[in-house]
Amino acid sequence: MADILAAESARKGAVVEGTNAKFSLAWKRYKSYLVSIGIAGDWYLDNFSRDKKHKILGAFCHAVREGRLHSKQIRTNKSESVRASLDNVAQAYKLAGRADPRLDQDGKFAFVLQRQLRGYRTIDVPEQRQIAISGSVLREFHRLALSKMDKARCELFIGACSCEYLTVSGKRKTKLLSLKNIHFFMGKKRLNHRNKNLRLASSVSITFEEQKRDTKNDTITHHRPADPLLCPVKIWSRIIMRISSYPSANLDTTVNSFLLENGSIYKFSGKDLLTHLRRAAESLGPDKLGYTSDQIGLHSARSGAAMAMYLAGVPVFTIMLLGRWSSDAFLRYIRKEVQEFSNSISSKMIQSEKFFTIADPIVSSDLLRSGSRNNHGTNFKDALKTLVSTFKSIQVN
Repeated sequence: MADILAAESARKGAVVEGTNAKFSLAWKRYKSYLVSIGIAGDWYLDNFSRDKKHKILGAFCHAVREGRLHSKQIRTNKSESVRASLDNVAQAYKLAGRADPRLDQDGKFAFVLQRQLRGYRTIDVPEQRQIAISGSVLREFHRLALSKMDKARCELFIGACSCEYLTVSGKRKTKLLSLKNIHFFMGKKRLNHRNKNLRLASSVSITFEEQKRDTKNDTITHHRPADPLLCPVKIWSRIIMRISSYPSANLDTTVNSFLLENGSIYKFSGKDLLTHLRRAAESLGPDKLGYTSDQIGLHSARSGAAMAMYLAGVPVFTIMLLGRWSSDAFLRYIRKEVQEFSNSISSKMIQSEKFFTIADPIVSSDLLRSGSRNNHGTNFKDALKTLVSTFKSIQVN
């Protein structure tokens, strides 16, 4: 019994509390919907055929889509939210040892559900992606920072382009960066946080203890550039030296801490930084930037960093590693609408105006025409006939 409880605890620990809450809420809404249509108690629809299960799940999805199962009146839910609710219900089935109700007899996502979700996507309002910001916005952010608090806020934003440096509401998978996660080096020699030469360090290393992709203690190193402002070593040395001077500071003190005049510690939040970031964008204006301040968010800095590396010709695998992306998800942060994105592409396209093609002499034009209508290749049917006849002859023998 103890092992069963421990196993259940491990499963819950695989996701953050917020994810478990969303799972529980989806299941609660699902049960409430079944009661509303006269199906009480048969939560796993054991008395229904597969096709009828798909229809009931589709009806549930539509109720979620219209927001009828929410405690408060809300606008229409997007297809992603509907799909998330459906997936959470399916997880409840599987955790109870039941078959995935979304699948058809071939083990594939049911066509009727697939088509329904696709229908929602076609009428969804397009996602408003956050604009990638450039270094000019960060410089303006710094120029407008007059008070000590404003400067500390600006330095934190410039130094850490990730979600691990701000206070957020609710539980989080990632862990907030603290003083113990920031390390300075002079060459290969590690410097103490109270070293008077900390500003002169040649590199700074940041260790992310917990991440969304379940990688632990991932360390990223930034070296010292010549720029007096956008230098990660100088920025982080100011942050660390300031926080280390606080009376209550220790290695577990988070990097978003600021000591107020009354002696209390203030924690910078995402909303706090976003207000000042947008103020900097407003100061520069759309004529210089090409966008308005309401089009940027906290992820704009992450997108801007990826964009800057891409434009500088940094290899893709380096962008992925430094940005701590485990897949090609980083491509979502590369903005092709940036004017400089396609710089020199047109010139490169006309560099080789003449090229000679070595055609396959065996492939006839007739085969090419038939192949263009057949996704399986030019001779797929003939090959299939040969295989079938061979298999039959083996059976006869």
